Amino acid sequence: MSDLTLKVTGMTCGGCENAVKRALSMIDGIQDVTASHSGHAVTLKFDPAKISPAAIARRIELLGYHVEA
Repeated sequence: MSDLTLKVTGMTCGGCENAVKRALSMIDGIQDVTASHSGHAVTLKFDPAKISPAAIARRIELLGYHVEA
């Protein structure tokens, strides 16, 4: 497993954090998701053999948030 922290903007509350955590936790190869709207970050562990950081970022953006490069 690899660690990943993404800078994510657009989350404004705990509900946003929960939406991101719930959506990412359902993806095979992703574990231990935490999201912080105040810290503008999503941190997780992932299996690079199953999913790439770019695919994770796309999933977050599909939820309506912006992942900064």
